[in-house]
Amino acid sequence: MNSTRLKVLLDSTYILPSFGIEVEGLTDNHIAKLREAKIKGKIEFYCSPVIWIEVLGKIWRESKHRKIEVEEIVERAVEALIKSEFYNWIKPSAEAIKLAFKLRKKGHKDNIDNILYATAATNKMIFLTMDEDLKNFLIKNNYEAKHLLNHIELLKQLEENSI
Repeated sequence: MNSTRLKVLLDSTYILPSFGIEVEGLTDNHIAKLREAKIKGKIEFYCSPVIWIEVLGKIWRESKHRKIEVEEIVERAVEALIKSEFYNWIKPSAEAIKLAFKLRKKGHKDNIDNILYATAATNKMIFLTMDEDLKNFLIKNNYEAKHLLNHIELLKQLEENSI
């Protein structure tokens, strides 16, 4: 593999395990392999502040569903996510917001996913997401979707590119 690190923008799905929320199809083994790839310098993880809208809502729903208090977990996880240097935080550019609006205008109603996709596209990053509906929408509307990968596809790509 060349010395260039893959830049990977994370969908909120990949942040949820930090709060103790299990994600269907994302195992502890997958998480460990992604973490190992980061530690070995193969990838850099990026997050956009817009993910907090989805993450906080999901945490709230899970805490009510499981009837548990999560303030302590949230406090620790948020501190780790924001203050650690494991994740780079990136704001959407004006160009990304304009592209996100075009996606909304074409009919994709999830503005957060639109902003995340556009941020990844305008920064030439991989968008790590399990959202097949978004991918299908993009393909149907002639937008580039080859940089949308789920964790299994990303791990396979890393494995194939290893020396």
